[in-house]
Amino acid sequence: MLLPIVLLLLVSLTFPVSLQAEELHLVVQDSQKTVLFQKEMREGQCFGIRFIHSVAKSPVEDWYCVHDGTLFLEKTVYQDFGAGLPHCAEAGQSMRFEKDKILIEGFHRKLPEFTVRVGRIAEHTLLFPKDNGTYDELALKELANPGSPLTFAISR
Repeated sequence: MLLPIVLLLLVSLTFPVSLQAEELHLVVQDSQKTVLFQKEMREGQCFGIRFIHSVAKSPVEDWYCVHDGTLFLEKTVYQDFGAGLPHCAEAGQSMRFEKDKILIEGFHRKLPEFTVRVGRIAEHTLLFPKDNGTYDELALKELANPGSPLTFAISR
């Protein structure tokens, strides 16, 4: 009876296994690698960045999700077709119209990190979905001056 307990103890000391999920954080850094913002994220959790498109002058949302501890661009949402905005879905993607918006889903584009310059007119805003269908929002200009680069990544 004691032998299985001893063996289990030896195995657990030799091969430590965490019963908790790995802790992940969305980290936003400036060009000097100073962390300006950090938020705990879970595997599969998503966030968006909304901005005003320079040509269409309407809001665009790009949505990123955490998969395997890395960021992936998953979908884009916008209101009007315009220069620089997709006009059709590519292979593996789907395009649909929902209310007054156009959604293109299925990008699943791996982005270990990406950089956004805080817009002077674009009003870049981080969006974190809440359970009630609304968002917690953070304007990027609260983190850095317009024109400044901000790099987004997941840290472990």
